[in-house]
Order: sequence, then C-alpha cells, then structure tokens
Amino acid sequence: MSAYYLMRGDAMNDLQNNDIKANAQAGAVNISTNDVSFQPTVNLGFNGRGDLASFPARFIRNARKALNPIGAARDEAEMRSIEASSIADVVAIYKRAFPTFTDGQLCLMAHGYNTSASQADNLLNVLERAGRMSDSNRVDELPESCIDLDIQGAQTAYDDDLREIWAKLISQEVSSGRARSKRTKKILEQMDSEEANQLFSILRCCLWAKVGPNSVLTPIPVLLKTSEDDSWTYNGGTISFESIVAMDSLGLLSSNDWITFTLEPKGGLNLFSSSSHVLLINNKDEKIEITLGYAKFLKPGIELIEILDVPMDDRLMSVMDAVLETDVIYKPLD
Repeated sequence: MSAYYLMRGDAMNDLQNNDIKANAQAGAVNISTNDVSFQPTVNLGFNGRGDLASFPARFIRNARKALNPIGAARDEAEMRSIEASSIADVVAIYKRAFPTFTDGQLCLMAHGYNTSASQADNLLNVLERAGRMSDSNRVDELPESCIDLDIQGAQTAYDDDLREIWAKLISQEVSSGRARSKRTKKILEQMDSEEANQLFSILRCCLWAKVGPNSVLTPIPVLLKTSEDDSWTYNGGTISFESIVAMDSLGLLSSNDWITFTLEPKGGLNLFSSSSHVLLINNKDEKIEITLGYAKFLKPGIELIEILDVPMDDRLMSVMDAVLETDVIYKPLD
C-alpha cells in the first residue's frame, strides 16, 4: 500500500479540522500545522495575486500533475488561488508523513514527482538557472510530455556542466514555446560528467559551413593532426580520440561519415562561429580537397550545438593555419 493511503485518514482529519493553514505571500508559501512549519529554501511560491511567482513553480505546474480541485474554477484568478491553497495543503500533509524529506522533495511530491533529495536539488537548480536565462515565458505552449521529459532528465544533472546544458535547453523551450527532440533529451539523460566535458571540448572546435546543393548551414567538427598530436589526440591535444568514440556511442556524431570541401584555384570557403568569420583561400593553380575532420554531427548533436552556442577555442585558428593547405583569414564578428 502506498504511503499516501497509509497516511490518508489522519491527514484528511487534519484538513477537515482546519488545522492546516496556507498563506499566499509574495515570493513564498508559508505553511503551518499544529506541529509543522514549512519554509521553502527555493522560491516555489506565489505572489500576492495568487499567481505562481517563481520560474520553477510555473514550469512544474504546467505538467498539470498537482493534486488540486481546480476543475470547476471559473476564471484564471480563482484557479490560481485554489491551486495555491491546494498545493500548500498537500505539501503540509507530506511534511507530516515524511519529516525527513527536504523542502524540494515535498514540493515535487505535491506535483506528482517522487525524487530523492539530490534529484530534487538537481532539478530545482536547473530550473532556477533556466528562469534567469529565459527572455520570455511561453511555458503554457509546451506539451505536458515535453515538461515531463525535462523534469525527468534534469533530475540526473549531478554535474555543473550537465545542469548548464539542461538549463539552456529548458530556457530555449520556454522562450520559444517549441519543444526540443525527445531523442536529444534521452541522450542527455544518459550523459555523465566526463562525457559532458568531452562534448564541450568538441563543440569548442566546431565551425559552420554551407553544405550541399541547398547550401544548408551545417556544423563541422574540426579534428586536425598537428606535430604535437599522437594517434590519440587532435588539434594539438585539445580533443581526445576517446571523446570522439564517446560522442559516437551516444549518437551525437558519426565517425564513419564526414564532409569534404573542394576549393577551386583562387577559390575560398567561408566558415563561421558565433563570434567569428573564417575564410580559407586556395592560392594554388589547381583545385584542392579539404576535410576539416573525419566525423559528422548527427541531428541530436546539431541540436545541442544550437542550444549551447559554445565559444570557439582561441587556439583553433593557429591549428588550422599550421595544418591546412590554404591561407586562413580570421575576422571577429562585430
């Protein structure tokens, strides 16, 4: 039998006896019973109008799993007021039943998510970061399945890099009202801290180029061998062969495919990062072929590149200048 049913009798009596009181105040929900007080360490509360005030609360609320009687509410203001009181009541009940649980766990339980203390900390950390990053709030446009996957995935972000990845992903979803792919989220959920570091090392050595007959702007991993590299490293030791294998295994790139560019005599190739424009010029009297790296990003990898917008490694230009058969002209973008 679940803990909810085990505690139901006494807890419901408490509610009927009006021993539990929920006060909606600016920035927090203060809950008290005869022997319990609850003060969230993370702002998960409501403002004076009964609106959900903090980003984590607004985001989690939209999963629509909270145990509350809002079905008959006639307008938004009434619905929010009822929801505030209901969530507060449920948290207070759980606090009495599970006194060792953290405030974060209790709030998530009230919304239907059972987590460990560390998982709750991970999720709330991610959501607070996402709230600071978001330039608009279109969370109401996101489907429940999207929010569920985000909440499930962000719980696994035990590393700061992983928390940053999830925060940027959620921030972009909330700002745009557009859900990112389930496949990308599943890959992130599997990723550990070492793999996150490996991903960033590759993304710092990535440039964009127009590819194919339709000139689609495509990210290209730059994986070049310098005199400093052995068979296990690229770009003067900035990327390991192990990193490529790991990203291949996760499904972010393929080391069996790559893109080769053909440069006509005196022709050029335009490459871009978020902060610079790079022009490769073939000064020879014959055409040449250039392969910047023997790997190709797959769709989830491309999506993460778009989400993360990692700055280019400053050493990449000197590596390209030393290795490629072209002139390398670099210009920072204004």
